[in-house]
Amino acid sequence: MGEETSGAGFSRQERRRASAVAIGAITLEAALVELIAPLLPQIEQRTGAGPGALGSALAAYALPVVILSIPLGAAANRIGRRHFLVGGLALTAVGSLLIGASHSIALLLGGRTLQGLGAVASWIAAMTIVSDLAPPQRRGQALGYALSAVGIGSLAGPLVGGVGSDLIGFEAPFLIVAMIGALLAGAAATVRLPLGSGEAPGGRAVDRLRAALRRAPGLLGATTALVAAGATGLIEIVVPLDSDARFDLSAGAIGLLFTGAIAIEAVLAPLGGRWGDRRGRGGPAAAGLALLAASLLTLATLPGLILTAIALAILGAGLGLTFAAALPWLDEAFGAADRSLAYGALNLVYAAGYLVGPALGGLLYGRSGAALAYLAAAAAVASVAPLILSPRARPNPPPDRP
Repeated sequence: MGEETSGAGFSRQERRRASAVAIGAITLEAALVELIAPLLPQIEQRTGAGPGALGSALAAYALPVVILSIPLGAAANRIGRRHFLVGGLALTAVGSLLIGASHSIALLLGGRTLQGLGAVASWIAAMTIVSDLAPPQRRGQALGYALSAVGIGSLAGPLVGGVGSDLIGFEAPFLIVAMIGALLAGAAATVRLPLGSGEAPGGRAVDRLRAALRRAPGLLGATTALVAAGATGLIEIVVPLDSDARFDLSAGAIGLLFTGAIAIEAVLAPLGGRWGDRRGRGGPAAAGLALLAASLLTLATLPGLILTAIALAILGAGLGLTFAAALPWLDEAFGAADRSLAYGALNLVYAAGYLVGPALGGLLYGRSGAALAYLAAAAAVASVAPLILSPRARPNPPPDRP
């Protein structure tokens, strides 16, 4: 297979095949995050682990994301997208088999760590491939479809985990993931992919990261992604606790509220990306953040189950539009030669926001109730408005920089 730095020389069929493999990998890795939640009671019985040990084992998935996103993002262009995609999917498959066979906390810990390592490698490679294959004037829309794949995976994960385990057995969901991962790895090893230049951009990765985030698109993309991730994390802990306290909702009913939000986010992300391609990223970013603030204010000030459902639907729309602007902004800030580092940076920014959001939400909810937590998140979202409305939010995306 010849190496290509972009999708410019690809036929339509080659482009579709490569995109299908990349989108499949993104969907699978998103499903992994949610798949294990319905299986926690069975894992507790099988391993004999307490809540603290289980929490540590599950958190092992996130550890490689935090530690390795930047190094792997910096290396992906030099080593090649294919190696990262195939290797990441293979690690995901092996990690899933270990979890399916686990009867001890050590095996569970090892499996989750391998899954996390595989996820960060394959996700960076897959997102970079989607961007490589997209024409510059349609890159936002292409990344929007990748965001839709994240939503589909998030919806499918609990279904595969819960239903597969109930109908077949505990091992079934992990065997399914391993099989899909192996099939995708085989496809990634054979289809034509944009593999990168094989040359490392000059300078240290940390210096390149700092320089990109100082550029207007990098600052805008990182800031909007950070705030949106923080708001998401806060809502995901406060809404279930508040809904249980106020409405006595079951876990299934709370899950349905979030399912609707995820579905709306998946539908609107490509539309937001197309809007940004045609009119500039500032429009979908401003609209998305306004919807996020409206959702949080509704949750804080207007009680009632129906209004909570409406607020979460607005949240999904806001997240879809916000991330549809944030991803292309980061992509443009790093340029084609360092694109994989952009998605390593996105991983790190999202992880930071998702770390702060739940911690702050739980603290404020425990001390002062849900309303203060929602209002604090709304204030954080509103604080980004001057940046989004400033001249730095350029109306037109720049062409790829070498």
